[in-house]
Order: sequence, then C-alpha cells, then structure tokens
Amino acid sequence: MKLFKEKLAWAAPIAVIIIIALFSVNLFAQGNPQVKNLPVALIVNDEGEHVDVVKSAIKQMSKGTNGKEPALAFTNEKEENIEDLFDDKKYYAALVIPKGYNDSVQNAVSNNAPATLKVYINQGFNMTGANFAKTALNALITQLSNQYSTNFITQMDGQQIDANKASVLANPIVSEEKVFNAITASTANGSAPTLMAVPAWVGALIGGFILFLSTSNIMKRELLTRKQTLRLMGGQVLFGIIIALFSGFTVATLGQIAGINMPGYFLVAFFVSFAAFCFFLLVSAITAWIGKPAITLFMVVMLLGMGVLMTPQEMLPSFFVNFIRPWIPLRFASEGLREIFYFGGGFYTGQSFNIIAGIGIVGLVIYLLSIFKPVRGQKTDNE
Repeated sequence: MKLFKEKLAWAAPIAVIIIIALFSVNLFAQGNPQVKNLPVALIVNDEGEHVDVVKSAIKQMSKGTNGKEPALAFTNEKEENIEDLFDDKKYYAALVIPKGYNDSVQNAVSNNAPATLKVYINQGFNMTGANFAKTALNALITQLSNQYSTNFITQMDGQQIDANKASVLANPIVSEEKVFNAITASTANGSAPTLMAVPAWVGALIGGFILFLSTSNIMKRELLTRKQTLRLMGGQVLFGIIIALFSGFTVATLGQIAGINMPGYFLVAFFVSFAAFCFFLLVSAITAWIGKPAITLFMVVMLLGMGVLMTPQEMLPSFFVNFIRPWIPLRFASEGLREIFYFGGGFYTGQSFNIIAGIGIVGLVIYLLSIFKPVRGQKTDNE
C-alpha cells in the first residue's frame, strides 16, 4: 500500500509513543511515592526519664529501616517560634512534649488520667504531607502508649482494676492535635489553589500561541519596519493583558459558581490574572524566537508539572525534585494561591510573587529582543 511508503505516516505511531510516554511519566512521580525526610519539628518543654523515652523513640525512628532514609526528619525548635516556622512552610507538623509530661506519665495510673503528647499539624502547607506526618506521629504515640500499657499492667500483678483505671491502663499516653493554617471547607481538600492556577498557564499558552499565529500572518502579508514591528508587538502585549484578565475573572467566577470557598473574589481573580499575564509574556518570548515548536515545549512542561504540583517534594523521586520541580512556572502560581487561601496572604505573596514577576520581566525582555531576530525580507528603518 502506498500509505506504508509515506514517511510522514510512520511519524504517527512514533508521535503516539512520545505523547503517551510524556503523559505516563507522572506514574514515576505518583505511582509509588516513598516519603523521605519529611521535616517535622520537635518541641521539648519538659525533662525526666519518661521524656528521655520519647527522645529515644524519636532517635530510633530517625534512623530509618533497611538502609532507607527515614520518613520523618526531626529538628529541635522552641514552641514560641512554631507559628512563624509553619507560616514560612518549614515544617509539616510538630511533636510537642508539654510541661509536666514526665509527672503525668509517672502518676497516670494513680491519678486515673493519661499523659498527653501534642501533635501540631501545618495543614495548609500541603494536606498530603501534613496528613502523613500526623499519621506517623500518632503511630509513634500509640507505640509508646502500648509499651507503657504493658509495663503498667505487669506492675498491677493481678490486682483488681476498676473501670476508670482500666481505661488509663489501656491508653496511658494519648495525643492531642492542633491544626495550624487550616484547609478551609469547600476548597477541594486543599487542591483548589492548584486547580485554579492551571487555567492561568493554559490560558497564557493558548492565547499566546494564537496571537503568535496572528502576528506571524500579518508579518507574512506585509513587510514591516522595525518600528512597525515594535508597535505590533506592543499590541500583542495589550492583548495579553486582556487575555490575562479574562483568564483570572473566568477562573474566579467559575470557582464561585462551583462553591469554592475563596478568601476574596477579586483577590483571586487579580492574582490569577497577574500570573497569567507573566506566563503569557514567557510564552510570547519563546514563540517569538523558536516559533511553533514552542507549543510542544510548553505542553511538555505542563504535563511534567502536573505530577509534582500536589505532591510534597519529600514524596517525589530525586530526579523530579532536582530537574523537574524547580523549572515548573505553574508551581509558583499554585504556591501563591495557597498562600492566599490558607496563610492569610494578600495580593503580594512573597517569594512566589517575586518569581512570577521575574518570569514576566525576563519574558518581556526576551520578547522585545526578538525584534532584532533576522527575518528574511524584513525592511529596516531606513528603507
């Protein structure tokens, strides 16, 4: 058959393999996540032999098993600093040994009251990471409680046990949880920032590429001077502002219709618009220099990014952490919205805002420099 002799036809299965491979690469990121060194704060407000038992259990937990890195990485901190550390996203959780813990354990049976270890959860940082840390810390507390339970029951040596004492003997140590930067209701279980950031990238990508095709058609039909080309580029940037505003307010409106609990309609709309415009400038810059292949490049960036946006970096393979995650522009829009949703941030979200703005500025400069790109048949200012 003639079709089998066409080289372009054979490009179809090759393209399918490449596209499927790109879509499937996220299986490596999320297929079997292995948690490594999830940062957790340890706050010690007491001392004594029972406090030392907790420290010893944490030390053993920090060694890992079977030569693997430990799931949690503990760092000693002071309780008065923990809110600021959580706000700075330094830790997913904290284990607190409160004042009086040693005496509470010592007298748990005689006082008919269990001792308490506190677990602080930085939920807004990342719900997956915070929940894993919470589960691991509660498992540690349960393990300690079971050890003391066995020892206390052995010490009772057949004595009669009343109902109140039996409860303490079964659970001599309990956990008390406190949530910081709580994930509010109706925010897609903490995924709302990412879900609302994705349209900013997609809108910038589609809008930027369509405008690139439009300007390319104009430049093919007419021989423009550099001044005329610069005015055309200025028009493209103005269109980018319109596209960005449409993106931001469409996302905020749809979020409102969907019942997303946004901290502020206009705040979310303008932040998404800001991110979309900066991404638009980046897309325009790259397409101005390399043309249509840029759309493939940006699609690859988006596909690779989807696997790392909602997953803590401590759960990702090192390849994704070192070579994929740092280069995903969409991540900074997601982190900025997370700051707005769960950390009480305003339009300026700190580092994420600065990086997005930096992307936009660099994109604009590279885009403007493309005016000096040699174009066959283009006029100069003196012609």
